[in-house]
Amino acid sequence: MTGIKDIAKKANVSISTVSYALNGSDKVSEKTRDRITNIARELNYTPNLAGKTLKRKKTDIIGVYVHDFSGYFYSHVIGGISSTLKKFGYETIVCSGGNQARLFIPQRLVDGAIIIDPNFPDEDIANYAQQGYKIVLMWGGLSLPSISHVVVDNTQGAKQAIDALHLAGVENYVIVTGPTDSYDSQQRLEASLSEIQKFTKQPVTILTSDFTISGGIDTAKYIAKQDLKKIGIFSLNDEMAIGLYEGLNKFGVQPGRDIPIIGFDNDQIGQFLNPQLSTIDYSKKQWGESAAETIVSMIRDKKTENKVIKTRLIKKSSIADKE
Repeated sequence: MTGIKDIAKKANVSISTVSYALNGSDKVSEKTRDRITNIARELNYTPNLAGKTLKRKKTDIIGVYVHDFSGYFYSHVIGGISSTLKKFGYETIVCSGGNQARLFIPQRLVDGAIIIDPNFPDEDIANYAQQGYKIVLMWGGLSLPSISHVVVDNTQGAKQAIDALHLAGVENYVIVTGPTDSYDSQQRLEASLSEIQKFTKQPVTILTSDFTISGGIDTAKYIAKQDLKKIGIFSLNDEMAIGLYEGLNKFGVQPGRDIPIIGFDNDQIGQFLNPQLSTIDYSKKQWGESAAETIVSMIRDKKTENKVIKTRLIKKSSIADKE
């Protein structure tokens, strides 16, 4: 493997001159810098990032940790993060699961971390934060000096959803939740139950699912067997709502006509359903931008505050106001 000693030997200059040239220093002339970089290219020289990091004590890279790379959701959030970080001179590395990628943080291969992955162990996050590593969580929960939160206003969104179902004449509420250990799911569920109490004393049916389309399909089997009179469904994310459409249709139950339904997240697929899915929307791009701005402020030791991304109701044909 070619090192700077090899470049220095071929260029007939000192190692320090090569280092200055490769790092763009003005301590060498442009002519010398060009000659050395051309030699480095000829020799297929690759900088040792680990060594460079130890010397500079920074990488100008931010790690973004996600559960997976699929779907409309992550593309917009990551787009907002990466475009904003670029403005501040940082690059983005996106990681999905695994202990090895998490070690980028304590090994200082990234200058900070933005965590969207709900499966990232709390114990690891707390350990890294206590060691002073800068972390932005895109959900609530852990509260430590090196952790900031940039979250969606789940409480506001859930209330908007329940209010919309109430206006549609719903008296018997069905809530389809995500995993029991999901912060977003728990927040949305608690806010929904609180809002429902304003309108009815009827018991609420809570069906636990997994935030996936297949989970929605499975849940539809139970709902289709119930008395559908004045029932309304709040699916705590759009993917499960999409699955509910497919599953209910198999039992001859049409969302919107036979049963009002509303989702959360404004997944792009929802607008192609028939009828179009009502949903709770928020700017995923803004969410990502805010997370990126926060991690940069933390790295630069500026004062930061937790941020909350507001929601809004997008009303489509899957719900209709009672006459």
